[in-house]
Amino acid sequence: MKSTFISVFLFCISHFCYSQLPDCDIWLLDIKDSAGQISFHHPINITNRKGYDNQPAFSPDGKYILYSSQRDSSGSTDIYKYDLLVKTITKLTKTQTSEYSPTFMPDGKYISVVMVEKDSAQRLWKFPLAGGEPSCIMKNIDSIGYHCWVNKDSVAVHVLTKPAFTLQVADIHSQKIKIIADSIGRCMKMRDGNLWYTTKAGHFNNVYEYNPKSKTSYIKGMIESEDFLLIGKYEIWSISDNSIVSGYMNSKAGANEIVNLESFGITKPTRIAISPDGKKLAVVSNK
Repeated sequence: MKSTFISVFLFCISHFCYSQLPDCDIWLLDIKDSAGQISFHHPINITNRKGYDNQPAFSPDGKYILYSSQRDSSGSTDIYKYDLLVKTITKLTKTQTSEYSPTFMPDGKYISVVMVEKDSAQRLWKFPLAGGEPSCIMKNIDSIGYHCWVNKDSVAVHVLTKPAFTLQVADIHSQKIKIIADSIGRCMKMRDGNLWYTTKAGHFNNVYEYNPKSKTSYIKGMIESEDFLLIGKYEIWSISDNSIVSGYMNSKAGANEIVNLESFGITKPTRIAISPDGKKLAVVSNK
């Protein structure tokens, strides 16, 4: 699954299509909760440049954000770090390959990334947070688009299969896989030991909750965007046009608006991430 067609379909994740990566920025907003009333404040464009800055992930301690950025003439991407306290950006990975989807691993010592290797293979690699050389996590599993850790021994991967992308759960030791669903979206989240994901349903996306123990999925509802956040034990946030909404929708008017991002000058949102303490929101905005 290393063709240019597949790469374009997945927002040009492969090195064949570097020039086609979207021009996007990462915004940061403060979240305030006053007696259950959520409000958003102090929008800051933390990248604010022409080029690709995407896939933000908050650190477990909430002190910094990792993201994928394309900044040099080679067209490759690296993982960068934005420090929330001092507001500085530093380069975390320095390779001849491209890295996407930075994700903190359960052991707290590494981040995992989707690496586009020199032969265009897309495998899962890990980098030590303390510094050092990266290593491949699963050599036998290729064509990975996105991933989410289920636990320290298994990972959910979005695989670029034809004709529809599949969700697979892999044991990182045996590298055995179980196919969970097809026609899936890029976003996967864990809550209370269960994996949440979406499948395409026309303009909307069906949201499912997968129980790894019973190996069964339960449909929860529909949202408009691929990306979503799981808030607390019961709430879900997603994107609708230029707004973030709460709940499920059977039509465009089916969920409650949390914030209209356009009021902050943020338009065309595509991704959202929230800090572990729930006090910061990162939004990717296409230009």
